[in-house]
Amino acid sequence: MFVFNFILILLAAVLLSNLINHFLPTLSVPLVQIILGILIAVISYSITDFSLELEPELFFVLFLSPLVFQTTRTADKKTMQTMIKPIIMVSVVLVFITAIAVGYLLNAIIPTISLAAAFALAGALGPTDTVAVESVAHRAALPRRIVSILSGESIISDATGIVCFQFAIAAAATGSFNLFQGLGRFLILAFGGLAAGMVLTMLEYLLVRWLHSLNIHTVSLHIALGVMTPFIIYMVAEELGTSGILAVFSAGICHSLFQDKFNPEILHLQKANENVWEFLSFSLDGLVFVMLGMQLLRILRTFMSGEDNIGGWLIVGYVMLIFAAFAVIRFLWWCVMVRKKTYSDPNHPIGRIKSGIIFTVAGARGAVSMASVLSIPLFLSNGEAFPERDLIILIAGGVIIVSLLMTNFVLPLLAEPGTKRSLVETEREARDEILQKVVERLKKEITHENFTATQIIVRNYYSRLYKQSKRARKMRGIRSFRLNILLGEKEILLHMVEMGNMSKSAAERHIEEINKLINETGKKMNTFQLLNWSVRHFIESFHLRNAKPRKKDLLNMQVINDRIMRKNLNALNIKKDDPAYAIIAAEHEQVMSTRMGLTNNGNESAPGEAQMVFEVASGAFYMERVLIQQMMEAGRLSWKTAKEMQANLTLLEAQLQTEE
Repeated sequence: MFVFNFILILLAAVLLSNLINHFLPTLSVPLVQIILGILIAVISYSITDFSLELEPELFFVLFLSPLVFQTTRTADKKTMQTMIKPIIMVSVVLVFITAIAVGYLLNAIIPTISLAAAFALAGALGPTDTVAVESVAHRAALPRRIVSILSGESIISDATGIVCFQFAIAAAATGSFNLFQGLGRFLILAFGGLAAGMVLTMLEYLLVRWLHSLNIHTVSLHIALGVMTPFIIYMVAEELGTSGILAVFSAGICHSLFQDKFNPEILHLQKANENVWEFLSFSLDGLVFVMLGMQLLRILRTFMSGEDNIGGWLIVGYVMLIFAAFAVIRFLWWCVMVRKKTYSDPNHPIGRIKSGIIFTVAGARGAVSMASVLSIPLFLSNGEAFPERDLIILIAGGVIIVSLLMTNFVLPLLAEPGTKRSLVETEREARDEILQKVVERLKKEITHENFTATQIIVRNYYSRLYKQSKRARKMRGIRSFRLNILLGEKEILLHMVEMGNMSKSAAERHIEEINKLINETGKKMNTFQLLNWSVRHFIESFHLRNAKPRKKDLLNMQVINDRIMRKNLNALNIKKDDPAYAIIAAEHEQVMSTRMGLTNNGNESAPGEAQMVFEVASGAFYMERVLIQQMMEAGRLSWKTAKEMQANLTLLEAQLQTEE
């Protein structure tokens, strides 16, 4: 029972670190968690002299496999495709070179650490963690191309560094190493693991599709399957004699590339799955740093007791020397091997030296590195204690802390004074990014059943996106442009009545709605009003089924209306890439798609479409809330702004429920 209570305390510390970060956003969450771990260790030692010790091999299956899987599963495919060459260079080649160079250095300065163990430590410290880097980068206006390379590096370097670590640890534990045998073993581990991950992912996909064919959409079942995936893949791959971590890495990449194939049409399953994985990854990541703080205190107590002949200042010197070696190699590699056109934006050029410094300082080590080091076995294959295990963990923890401090406090200083964003500019970019991500997600979730409803909500988000842009707020002529479009639409309706293509009652109803929009145009077009109009029009049309125009006539109406739009564009000298065109086109398409979706030629199941609008809108609002929270945690939105945005969403949800 005491162990269970202690684990609850650790989880509470992880949650507390998130709360502290809200009030101290300039201090990264990992640093807060390390401090809390030290405090827990101090209290537990002073009261009970109890410390939580996990079996080293548990760290791979319990921490590393889900963390690597989640990192690769959520990888940005666009970034990986556009920056794949520099990412591979820094996440694979650089990690191997650094592991060899730092390994030899560590063995030279501390001969009691075997060469294989030194390689293992250097390999474990190879992976970078850019969670803190990205939040600092947004506040400090660092070059986006460099940030993209850093993000891609953190994804692939996890697998590279862990494989180097495992390979070296195996040699250290057995005490023997043959280059050719080792190379053959490495190829089996690497390619076998990658292949195992892909095959097992395919089997998972077939299982998911089979469950869908049976109409089994139980949330708990699918969530359990998703959570168990990295653990099962890791253990199966290890049993097959391949690399479990590379199998998990491969599976995560497959999920990233084909995520639309897993539960593509079940929105509530996707939302539940994301919630579970967000909590799981945050908790596991936080637990690693909390335990790091506890381990550091325990090891420091051991060294301070005089059991070892290594003094405190000497350990600090080792840490700083190893960190400096990583930094120098990282800087030289960037300056020599990475081409300038890869990271330099023509609109915002940056020198090779400064970009190299940014890349070097941004190389923070994180939970993956620490979990790898904590997995070092307690004993060698012959039963003897693993030599200098505590010293290796202490050096690794010191390097991780120094790298986090450098990233947290030094990296913001590297931005050009003139490019540091104000809070207003940062929040404006965050608002735009939130709407763009919601639109991207909605488009991925389009099915035959929710197509019309999704189009309505997507176009509303497009309208919001363009309206809140700085340039759009300063444009002139936007209201007159909108007014011309609406007046032209009235003319089309009257013409269709005269030609007998639309009943008079249906035309009068549409004209009444257009007049309402014309009155709003004379004031200030409100996005909430526009969405409410679309939903209200959608619902009211079901009660006037006989008065609806035919879909063919509405198509003709849309074609003619588009001609009027182009005519007004020419008259107002507004180009197609102008935000004014985007705003009005989004509103026009939203109105037209609403009407188009209502024409079902008497299909009795159509009233269910009205409910679909609210379901899609609710899903979009949920995604928007999650993104708002993430932006606030990353320091890109102030607490006040985030609260205001959440309140606006609540108001919009209430309005839609009222309309329903």
